[in-house]
Amino acid sequence: MSTIPVIDCSALFTLLTSPPSPEALATAREVYVAASTWGFFQLTHHPVPPQLQFDLLTAAQTFFALPEEEKLALDVRNGGVAWRGYMPPGGEGTHGRTDHKEGIYFGPEHPDTHALVGMPLHGKNQFPSAAQVPGMQRAILEYIAEITKVGVAVVAGLSLGLGLEAGDLKARFLEPEPVALFRCFKYATLEADVAGEETYGNRRAQWFADFGLLTILKQASAGLQVKSPQGDWVDVPVLDNAFVVNVGDMLDQLTGGRLPSRAHRVLPPPPSAGPRYSFPFFFDFAWTAPMVPLDLAHLPPLSAEEQAAARERWHRGTFKKVEGYWWQYLAKKVQKVFPDLALPDFEANEAPSTRFTRPVPTAKVVA
Repeated sequence: MSTIPVIDCSALFTLLTSPPSPEALATAREVYVAASTWGFFQLTHHPVPPQLQFDLLTAAQTFFALPEEEKLALDVRNGGVAWRGYMPPGGEGTHGRTDHKEGIYFGPEHPDTHALVGMPLHGKNQFPSAAQVPGMQRAILEYIAEITKVGVAVVAGLSLGLGLEAGDLKARFLEPEPVALFRCFKYATLEADVAGEETYGNRRAQWFADFGLLTILKQASAGLQVKSPQGDWVDVPVLDNAFVVNVGDMLDQLTGGRLPSRAHRVLPPPPSAGPRYSFPFFFDFAWTAPMVPLDLAHLPPLSAEEQAAARERWHRGTFKKVEGYWWQYLAKKVQKVFPDLALPDFEANEAPSTRFTRPVPTAKVVA
């Protein structure tokens, strides 16, 4: 196979309301095989409306075309630990190299009475006005609600694939609600960097792997590449009305390496292609979910080669040990971006941040 698997996921959504049908079981098996080999797959025939996806893209293009001062009025630093708002070009990097992109971060809109308001990654979004970007707030919040259902359905399929009940992973890791982070990105075309040393043709794209449970990506432009199980970089084609799903580092570890978190990278768009737009949705564990590896003794053991590959992934990954609760890992991650944040001392997430280059000072204290 020259690229990641493509799966008709329509039957998965019956798992949200009904016992597993033969069609759902077959689809769950496809999802598990794809996740356990590639760690990546594309989903088609899902229920997210195409018009909503179009509205999302239109809103993002309109937002990124705003004058710089209007975008900076929504600077992510204004949102504190909720981590919502605009990240200007240069605000993120990969392995010490600045990413040529700008973004705006969102999440579910939490009311002031929500139990976790004030905790990192929970709180209010920063939206442009309706006059600046008509319909953006509606499109973002509706999209987050719809794509969350996709995440729950995929988790049900993976649960069956691991030999568990369809609802087991949801009950263990997603209750009372998953942590959801959504971003809109615009990657600039690259002709030469500020030092005149890089052009599109010799740009050395930096690989990375994702942090948590699953990432569900809507890509509107080409450029994403995945490292195959054989170690080759392969293109992920842009398919109409499809989502790219990949396994995160923590799910890799919690399954003992059965679901690998694969390295991937984004190539900058060539000058002739125009900017690249992409929409990653980070579908993560519940804030209070215990990070305890799954008991999968009922499954055949991994081969010696698979075990060695898993150890290598974990060695270069974020997590040096797996214990405690998900909020502790997220808090550490946020603290690397918000260096003045007072958080409990928990060193399970020891690796330095390689994703964010823009510290956000805050006096917020989380007990």
